[in-house]
Order: sequence, then C-alpha cells, then structure tokens
Amino acid sequence: MKFRFTFYIFLFAVLFSACSKKKIITEDNSEAVELPDGSIVFLSQYSELEYLEAFNQRKVAISGECYFSVEPSDQSFTVEGYLGEVEVLGTDFSMKSNSEEIEVQVAEGSVEFKASNQSEKISSGKMASYKEGDESIRTGNASMNFKKWMAKLRIELKRLDKDMNDEVMRLEEKLLEKAKEFENEANKVGKKLDEAGKQIEKSLKEITN
Repeated sequence: MKFRFTFYIFLFAVLFSACSKKKIITEDNSEAVELPDGSIVFLSQYSELEYLEAFNQRKVAISGECYFSVEPSDQSFTVEGYLGEVEVLGTDFSMKSNSEEIEVQVAEGSVEFKASNQSEKISSGKMASYKEGDESIRTGNASMNFKKWMAKLRIELKRLDKDMNDEVMRLEEKLLEKAKEFENEANKVGKKLDEAGKQIEKSLKEITN
C-alpha cells in the first residue's frame, strides 16, 4: 500500500513537471530567451512568450511581437497566436499577434501560416497577415521593420555582455589580490615557524651541552 502511494506521488510529480508552464513577459524592455531545443526567441517590448517546460512538442504561444531563430529538427515547431499559428521545421521569422491581427514576416527559409481554416506557405522575404473578420489571408513582401528593435536589442545584449565581462575581470583581480595576501601571510607564518624552530634547536643544544 505504501509503495503504491509513493508511486502515485511520483507519477503526479512527473505529470505536474511535464505540464508546468514557463512564461516570459516584457514591459518597456526587450529580452532574448533560449528554448530547451536550442531555438532562440527575441521578445520585443510588451510581449509575452509561454511554453511547457518539458517542451516535448516544440510548441509556444505568444502575444505582442517576437522574432524566432528556430533550431532545425525533424519535429515541427509551432507558434500559436490569438487568431492563427505558424508552423516550421527550422527558419528565422518575426511574428506579431494580438486579439485583432496576426502577422508573420520571414527572414530566412519558409513557414506555413494558418488562420481561419486557411493555410499559406510563406517564403523568405515575404509576409502574411490576417485580421479578424477578413475572408482570406493577405500576402505580400516583408517590410522587415522588426530589424529596428532587433538592432536595439543586440546593442543592449552586447552592452550587458561587456558589463558581465568587466565584472568577471574585477572579480578575478580581487581573487588575485586575495591570493597574494594569503601568500604573504603564509610566508610570514613560515618565517616565524623557521625562527621558532631555530630557537628551539639552539635551546636544546644549550641544554645538552
């Protein structure tokens, strides 16, 4: 009975872990997130990304605007929005989604854009969008306007990386200073021990003589 109870607790823990969700929300900042499969998601301001932590289906949901660099795989990668979804195997694209409109712009490769029971294959340099109430998906050339906020995000990430490197260097310098202090202290202790040993040796000689 005890074993069965333990097994059910373990099974519940596994299922809970598999179903637990990860949510990233930006406000007046942008953010870069690496997913469990190695894909990278860049979130623009006031955007949201959500996915299961187990990530066994390569599926995410977004609101706002995100840029995806999807790691190639035999398993498809799906991005869900309010009004539709995008499915890929491995490519780079931007997607915007809110309660009124969904839009995708493809920077590299191709995606399958689905909305309102319709589907369109969108290739590099092209875009597709769908507004609530439209009869069909609209397609055309991509404006690539996502590059503006992406450029700002890259600058910010580089700055953070430099700050982190500077902090690491400062920590290394402090560690070296501490190591030198310990070494100096050890040398002082060693000299005192040598002097004490010589004094003891001298005293023993005087006693024996």
